[in-house]
Amino acid sequence: MQRMFIRCGIVNLNTNSFVAWKTVRRLFAEKTRPLTAIERQERFRDASNELISSIAQPQTAGGLASEISPTSATIPLTDATVSQQASNVFEIPDVSVLSEVTRDKTPLPFEDIPGPVALKVFEKYWKYVPLLGQLKWNRNVMPLKYLFNRYGPIVRIHGPISGDIVMIHRPEHIAEVYKQEGEAPVRSGIDVLQHYRLHYRKSRLPGPFTMQGTEWTELRANLDKPFAQQLTRYFGKLEMTCDELVQRIRKIRNRQDEVPGDFDQDLSRWGMESFSILLLNRRLGFLEPSGLNAASEPARIIEALTSAHLYLSRCESGFQVWRFFETPYIRKLFAACDVIDGVIGKYIRQAQNKLRNRSASTYQEKNSTADNVEDNGSPILDKLILDQEMQPDDISTLIMDMIILGVQATTNSEAFLLYYLARNPRIQRQLYEEIGALMPSRGSELTQYSLKKMPYLRACIKECLRLRPAFPYVTRVLPKSITLHGYVVPKDTYVIMANQISSHREENFEDPEKFKPERWLSNNTERGEHQAFSSLPFGYGVRSCLGKQMAETEMMLLTAKLIREFRIEYDYADIGSNYMVVNVPNKPLRFRFVDRD
Repeated sequence: MQRMFIRCGIVNLNTNSFVAWKTVRRLFAEKTRPLTAIERQERFRDASNELISSIAQPQTAGGLASEISPTSATIPLTDATVSQQASNVFEIPDVSVLSEVTRDKTPLPFEDIPGPVALKVFEKYWKYVPLLGQLKWNRNVMPLKYLFNRYGPIVRIHGPISGDIVMIHRPEHIAEVYKQEGEAPVRSGIDVLQHYRLHYRKSRLPGPFTMQGTEWTELRANLDKPFAQQLTRYFGKLEMTCDELVQRIRKIRNRQDEVPGDFDQDLSRWGMESFSILLLNRRLGFLEPSGLNAASEPARIIEALTSAHLYLSRCESGFQVWRFFETPYIRKLFAACDVIDGVIGKYIRQAQNKLRNRSASTYQEKNSTADNVEDNGSPILDKLILDQEMQPDDISTLIMDMIILGVQATTNSEAFLLYYLARNPRIQRQLYEEIGALMPSRGSELTQYSLKKMPYLRACIKECLRLRPAFPYVTRVLPKSITLHGYVVPKDTYVIMANQISSHREENFEDPEKFKPERWLSNNTERGEHQAFSSLPFGYGVRSCLGKQMAETEMMLLTAKLIREFRIEYDYADIGSNYMVVNVPNKPLRFRFVDRD
């Protein structure tokens, strides 16, 4: 036995050595035997915990290999290179954030302005249509609101033949257009009225609404002062006209205090009577208590005015076929204009005959003070005939424009104001308190000074004109190239500024669809949030409305009278607006005028 151990290389074999050998064999067997399922799960869990803790702790440059002692007899599982790669996998690089992002602010070309593609394609083939190819693209073909909702705050319409049209509604864009318009801005006219004057009547001037450049600025400069003087001189007569309408309402209302659905005709009569006082210095009898005889001059004027307004809107909408041949609409329009022109011409000739009896020096002496003005002469007509040396046809053209457009704008704005007051009893009650403080009794007299002390009444008118401006948009022809919303808009581009859409947007006015006159009061904190060009019912600048002061005074005077006398109610469906060159109510004005105690 001893020799066998010597042959195997085991010497000095003793009992202790044999025990140690058996221990080594047992440990080797334990290490090499297969693991049970439970043991494998425990080993896997322990390894996972060690790996997670190693990721959470910062690694040294040596990675996992640096943690192994150089004197350790254990052989490392991986070398230093592999450990370095493993540590790099879990490193999170630092993210560098730039302090500012640079953008190319070069304006985009005009062709990139969004707009209906169908019209752009149609434009290519427009020239091949022999007759329709000569039509001028009309701005009333599509609703503007739909285009803005679809294409954004600036829209380009590819207009056949006549050039492109750009439409905007943001106040900052509108302000930029007005800033660049210059001293003699150009806007679009009413083509069919211009055709009536220049080609049908052979007049020299197309009318104030169509006048452009220095011709317009000179006319305006010479009319602003006479218009203001007329309001002061004939304020008492305007008040009497309002009293006549009050009596007319008491006569036409039924037992439920409701006026007929054609109450808009009575408002037109009030507007024409006020206009004849200011422009012609005559009371033509539009508000006679007994009503109008169908053959009377006032009745013929009202009928002609209604027809002219209706057929004017039809001729100006859609394709203007009347440019090529006489249509039924244009025949009716011209017939109505002939009636109005004939009445105006009669009073112009009467003014000329009176002026022939006195020299220009006497006229200037008598008009040096307001007290020397004679009631049988019209200062505005006199000034146009003497100072401006205008021809009778040119004067008739000026007055006709003011009747067809100005009177209709004023009366329809008053109709919307009465509607909003009827729909808002709290506001009407607050307005009545303001008016009652200055008019304690029904017969109390109103003066221009009294109107100046009614800020809430003026705020109600401003709010009404914000919601329903007489003219829902304003037009301009650009005198030079400008940049709008990052696009270059070239010179001579036709621009439509959608004023009504601007005043109905939430970013410009809080609760834009609500009638809130308080937003216009000087002590209201919300007033400072309004942008200057978010509501422009009378336009802006040199081409702003010529009759603004006249319209505001007439509306304030009539509203004060009606609110002092009646509580106004309306019990039917909501009244919206139709666009007929000006905004008009789309439902009958069946108001209830209830007498106040």
